[in-house]
Amino acid sequence: MAALRQIAFYGKGGIGKSTTSQNTHAALVELGQKILIVGCDPKADSTRLMLFAKKKSTFVSG
Repeated sequence: MAALRQIAFYGKGGIGKSTTSQNTHAALVELGQKILIVGCDPKADSTRLMLFAKKKSTFVSG
């Protein structure tokens, strides 16, 4: 069994923590990892992003 790893995104509001956590979640799932996200945001941004109720567009700068 693989070791448990924890990642935390912390900072003031409006800096993209929920979007970053969801993009990290999606990438790890594509690699076959099992993921648990615990969100402490009273607005439930992580939950809404996972349920596609609040899609965010991404961009690539180049």
